Amino acid sequence: MKYFWLILLAMGLALDVGMLACTSNGDGASDSDSDSDSDSDSDSDSDSDSDSDSDSDTDSDSDTDSDSDTDSDSDTDTDVPTGCDLATPMDTAGTFVDSNLATPDEIDYYSITLAAGDFVQIFTDIHDGDGTPELLDPVITLWNEDGTTLLATADDQIPRQDMDSELIYRAPAAGTYCVAIEGWENWSGQSAGTTTDWNYGMAALLMDPSQAGWTAGLLNPEAETNDTIAAANTMTMAAGTGNATFGRAYGDLGGATDVDVFTYTLPSAAVATSIGFYKPFGAGSSGVQGHGSTLTDGMVTLTDMSGNVISTLDVSFDGTYWTGINTPPDANIPLPGGTQVAVHFEGGTGWTPGANDFYVLEIMNQTSDNTGEVETNNTAGTASTTTFAANTSGGYSGFVMGAIDPAATDVDYWSFSAVAGEEIALACGAASNGSGLVGATFAIHNASDTLLQTETESGYDTILWSSVTGASMAAITVTASATYYLVISATSQSAAMSANHYRCGIHRSP
Repeated sequence: MKYFWLILLAMGLALDVGMLACTSNGDGASDSDSDSDSDSDSDSDSDSDSDSDSDSDTDSDSDTDSDSDTDSDSDTDTDVPTGCDLATPMDTAGTFVDSNLATPDEIDYYSITLAAGDFVQIFTDIHDGDGTPELLDPVITLWNEDGTTLLATADDQIPRQDMDSELIYRAPAAGTYCVAIEGWENWSGQSAGTTTDWNYGMAALLMDPSQAGWTAGLLNPEAETNDTIAAANTMTMAAGTGNATFGRAYGDLGGATDVDVFTYTLPSAAVATSIGFYKPFGAGSSGVQGHGSTLTDGMVTLTDMSGNVISTLDVSFDGTYWTGINTPPDANIPLPGGTQVAVHFEGGTGWTPGANDFYVLEIMNQTSDNTGEVETNNTAGTASTTTFAANTSGGYSGFVMGAIDPAATDVDYWSFSAVAGEEIALACGAASNGSGLVGATFAIHNASDTLLQTETESGYDTILWSSVTGASMAAITVTASATYYLVISATSQSAAMSANHYRCGIHRSP
């Protein structure tokens, strides 16, 4: 099984971070296509194979699957599993079980044994590409041993890459845990359709640097005390392609005043760093994700080694993310190679400690990025040029980035050509990308520099003009073949951080 560690972020930075992926929807086979994507496709995949072969003596075949008299049918609430008492044992060394869901409403059950404090990653291997509705869109749920208490729920990866799912959980107590796998339609209460014999592979792997199967340097468990930059844990990084590096920092907060600090250095060829955070919190439920942490309020801060704040993200879960197009924010900060930084993680304002306050940070140092603006580009006549390339949906995509500085007066123009009959879809972000820009506004103007459509970023909400369900605005239909302009501005710059960037993807479809 390959860990593709690819982030496709809606603000426009393609990063390898951790069997992860970004999407505008968390639902099944009709999830996002190129018009909701706004990153340059500069993959730097790293193969951290955990025993990719699933041979016959480790497979779970038809005689070990949950059969019809233990499956959950359409009349059974998936919150009350009936198969944990018959669960098939699965190791935590990354050995795949290969099986199938014989009917659309089938649920298969497995058991794993964990020690108190163990971090485990449970993941599927369905396929590497998206948009294939005949293949299973799996959901993983984790329960206590007898299946009476739901502990965690994972639909897809974070952020989403394809329809495979990944669940990371910290065991608060030693014991046996029940793992269930089912189709998204059955889990979410949608029509399960008629497809039968959905094949899948699933494995569990302890997140321990000494555990075989992990890429060297990837895992960075916290070591207390690491509450300050001076006492910070120094991260190791795994090597990706194109000189990119990536690592995973994880731990649990020891109380309301605990702060965990990790430091790392961008490689000399890097142009940006990304910090992704596993969320949402809680156990989830039918149709709702939750990775099992009791940490409902969190704050990620990126500083230089003197403590000057570059970027801050409030990652508190307020119930608005992972619904519709609003996926939780991730920091994607343009920084020069060789920069040493510190990542601080702590509970949010007013946070009350819980029983299992764990966190997982995915960090990627990227060696390529979206096309950068060329100053001065403050007018239509001096606009920077958007470069387009064919996308997989039969259209064209262009990815741009820049800085609004000073925020109150700077305006950035990007020019591009569009053909009558095309649709212009747009995906942009500033604050949701870790920027300190306040009131970032994204607009499309026609060849006469007349406004056609505009939207101002609100909090961390996603800017997405598209035909997909839940888009913030509709795509623009081109009425005349001509030059058009993407225009970016902001009202102010946050005094709390220095990052002032934005990223956008422009997608033209026939």
